[in-house]
Amino acid sequence: MYILVAVCIALGVFKSYSRNKGNFDIELIAKTCGSLCFVAVGVLAFYLSEHTGKEKSYALAVILGLILGLIGDIFLCLYDCNSHPKRKNLIQTVGVAFFFLGHLCYMFNFLTLEPFKLYLLPTLIVLPIVYIILACKVLTSSKAQNIMLAIYYLALNLILTSSINLMIVRGVNAFTLLNLIGCVLFISSDTVLGLSWFAPSLKLPKSHDYYIILSYYAAQCLFALSIFFI
Repeated sequence: MYILVAVCIALGVFKSYSRNKGNFDIELIAKTCGSLCFVAVGVLAFYLSEHTGKEKSYALAVILGLILGLIGDIFLCLYDCNSHPKRKNLIQTVGVAFFFLGHLCYMFNFLTLEPFKLYLLPTLIVLPIVYIILACKVLTSSKAQNIMLAIYYLALNLILTSSINLMIVRGVNAFTLLNLIGCVLFISSDTVLGLSWFAPSLKLPKSHDYYIILSYYAAQCLFALSIFFI
């Protein structure tokens, strides 16, 4: 299981190296294989843990979220390979939609495990507000994209808040730490990705793609491993 995590991270490095060299076909293969690895980690964790009841439902929902992430990854690689503007926008939108559905899987999963603390509700607007500020200051995204991405950041905020809720109810342990750290990595990866797409004026370093993919793969692997530790 942990060997698969290491392979996933190594493929992430190779994916970014191929992208920087302009080998987009190799990038697509490396990213698809890397994403298959984090799905395999989740399936193996499920097989080894032999969960029943609520824990089994949690594990299956995480695996579904991982598969949705895999599909989203393929679309984002196709986005990099495509040069037609309208087609690129469509591919990008579909890819983001699959990630959004994956986030919903994680969010509902966390919320079904433990009752939600109502005093955490005000925190749900933090990331959408941060996004709106960025959109006003540095982003070049269209109005439709801003609406879509504000909703996407709301979903990110929901999984972060629900993971914090899990830690409050269950305490600090391997399961709650894996989910919380995974959420933070996911948010940071998506934020840097969004800035690379819609904030060209920031001129991010070339190494930013390494951070995007490695933090993303680490997040997905942590969610997959949480199946074993629940």
